[in-house]
Amino acid sequence: MRVEEKTTMVPSIKIRGKSVAYEEGGRGKSVVFVHGACENSSFWNQQKPLSDRYRIITVDLPGHGKSEPIEGEILVKSYSEIVSEFIKKTCPEKAIVVGHSLGGAIALMNVIEHCDNLKGAVIVSAGAKLGILPSIREGLRARFEETVKTVVGPRQFSSKTNLDTIRFVTNEILKCDSMVAAADFDACNSFDVRQKLRSISLPILIIAGEEDKMSPVPWSVYLKENIPKAKFVVIRDASHLPMIERPADFNRHLNEFLMSI
Repeated sequence: MRVEEKTTMVPSIKIRGKSVAYEEGGRGKSVVFVHGACENSSFWNQQKPLSDRYRIITVDLPGHGKSEPIEGEILVKSYSEIVSEFIKKTCPEKAIVVGHSLGGAIALMNVIEHCDNLKGAVIVSAGAKLGILPSIREGLRARFEETVKTVVGPRQFSSKTNLDTIRFVTNEILKCDSMVAAADFDACNSFDVRQKLRSISLPILIIAGEEDKMSPVPWSVYLKENIPKAKFVVIRDASHLPMIERPADFNRHLNEFLMSI
């Protein structure tokens, strides 16, 4: 007897002729989660329980997860425009955007250039300028798997991150196309909105992992000091992925912020 495999259909919408995949659940305020470089929407799995009080939407950036790639050069600005269009099409009321690392840069760009669709933003493990080591950018092109396992991966975890989390993150990153991964980090490297931070008028929550080596805590401190309505939280025993490494602490701070706006 032949058993047919069931496939779960992931919703998607067309933006600029390309399919952008996402998952959603819950009701209430719309909260749109944007993942980081080399990642996909599964990096927000630990935040889905918040759907008992909010409408949780996790999106795959173009070329990641189940979303189709975009044509042309990958820039934070181009990703930001796509996320802005995504929010317009999926959120009838103003949303809160939550971005991690590259996604944090995308969220910052959105509150600077596309704030009409937003109530606020959460910036996780990011900065106003994202400098990337040449060894990472070059290694992702030439030796993708080796660079992920020996350079990118170890810099993402705290000394207390459990092995299951390390395996999950590493396996998911390795699913990303190496050229897309390299382009993501190039986009991060060219990102710089330091001169625009004081123009941000929306409420902002900044979350940093205490042991982050990819986006060091001083980057988040700079954001706090230069964004007028910013709150700042440091999560202990976490590095670059506090939403996965310490989900209970992360979700508590996130929920408090969402309730306040």
